[in-house]
Amino acid sequence: MLAARDKKIIVIAFIIFVFSQTLIFASIPRDTDPALRPVVIKSGTRLSEIADILKKEDLIYSKALFMVGSVIYRGRLMAGEYDLRRDMSTFEIIMKMGGGKRNIYTLKIIEGHNIYTIAESVEQNRIMTKDEFLKLANSKEFLEKLGITSGSLEGYLYPDTYFYSKEIDKEKFIERIARRTLKIFEGPGIKEKMALHKMDIHKTITLASMIEKESGAGEERPLISAVFHNRLKKGMSFDCDPTVVYGTKGFGVPIRKIDLRTYTPYNTYRFKGYPAGPICSPSKASILAALDPATVDYLYFVSKNDGTHVFSRDMAEHNKYVTMYQRIRTTHQ
Repeated sequence: MLAARDKKIIVIAFIIFVFSQTLIFASIPRDTDPALRPVVIKSGTRLSEIADILKKEDLIYSKALFMVGSVIYRGRLMAGEYDLRRDMSTFEIIMKMGGGKRNIYTLKIIEGHNIYTIAESVEQNRIMTKDEFLKLANSKEFLEKLGITSGSLEGYLYPDTYFYSKEIDKEKFIERIARRTLKIFEGPGIKEKMALHKMDIHKTITLASMIEKESGAGEERPLISAVFHNRLKKGMSFDCDPTVVYGTKGFGVPIRKIDLRTYTPYNTYRFKGYPAGPICSPSKASILAALDPATVDYLYFVSKNDGTHVFSRDMAEHNKYVTMYQRIRTTHQ
């Protein structure tokens, strides 16, 4: 009969044998195929379900072996999208998923970019296709969920750099970006300023987007804001070229006289008041400038062709500067 000490030695030896065999088999690749196989593990997926997914993709020998090997991470593997291969061993797969070496995508939303440019970035970064993004951005149900009264997410996508992993719900990812913009309106004194200027969130973002597209120099934002506020008070049309471009979708080409005459809900030469909605994603600085215009009586501005503008109080002065800077621009072309 074996002594208690001998039994203990046998048990320990057996455990060591099982563990060593697990390491050996877990270190052997499933195949020699080097082709990448992207695998997405959603948040909340159980270890046994992860093993099922990997087995179905023919990436591991055994579900049990994978689960035993995962003990080194206490069975806690990170959700995400992983580029796996059949020439990887079970142990390599466990190490990659346990260490969270997942695919991370970057989406950079730049001040002044419109929803169509953003849609291209979304597709280029493999978050979703342009069509999928634009469908979501124009979804009435999605906009109502966010409390956005606009017809699309145009203007509501906060400029910043965002990191995305595919285990995250796409809709929630875009929602998080939009809520960054809405969060600005919870800041101190914002509601009071909107009330003072008889503006709501939609009008504020719309005006901010116009300021963003017109301002090449950040310090001019309050001045450009003042021009728009002053024109509104006097019952004048905004006469904002970027809104015309947005309405005709003539992005990247010079504005034409026929564009100025063509009616769209965004052609602020053809009617008084605000266009149908924002024309780009404005910066926080432009949003704040829309609510805090400079105390000046300017009604006009014209580009000096260097990113800055010259401001005027009346049409005669404005026409003088238009002639001056158009002549300079023609000379340098």
